Amino acid sequence: MATTARADAAGDEHVQAVTRTVIGILGYTRWPAESAVLHLCVVGSTEYAAGLMQSSGQAVGGQRLDVRRVDFERLKTADCDGIYAGEVDEQQWRSLMKQDASRSLLTISERSALCRVGAMFCLRRQGEGPGFEVNLDSVARSSLRISPKVLQLARSKAVSP
Repeated sequence: MATTARADAAGDEHVQAVTRTVIGILGYTRWPAESAVLHLCVVGSTEYAAGLMQSSGQAVGGQRLDVRRVDFERLKTADCDGIYAGEVDEQQWRSLMKQDASRSLLTISERSALCRVGAMFCLRRQGEGPGFEVNLDSVARSSLRISPKVLQLARSKAVSP
C-alpha cells in the first residue's frame, strides 16, 4: 500500500511538473495577433494533461488560459492557439500539419515521435522531471515568436519533416 501511495505521489508530481513546463512554453510564446484568451486544445489519449485541464482560467503571459479537450476530427475547425497532443496517429498528425501550415499554432506532444512529423515541442522524461525536445524547423516555419530562453532549455535535434 505504501509503495502505491509513493507511486501515485510521484505520478502527481510529474503531472504538475509537466503542467509547469507546458505553461512555461506558452508563457514565452508570442502569437502574431494576441488576444485576451489563449486557447489550448488537448487531443488524443494523454498521460499528463490533467494538470493543464485544472489550469484553465489562470493567467499565462497576460492572457487567460482556456484548456479544453477536442476530438481530433474537429480540431481543424476548433479555435485553438495551441495543441497539446497525447496518443495521436502519425499520419493524421501529418495531414493536420499540412492543412494548418498557415495557421499560428503552437504544438506540444507527449510523444517524441510527433516531433519528427511536425510538432514543435515534445515532452520527455529527464531524470526525475520533464524535459523537452524542440523541432527548430517547425518553429522557424511558424509565425510564432518563441523566446530563445525556452529554446536553450530544449535538447535540440535535427528533425526532418
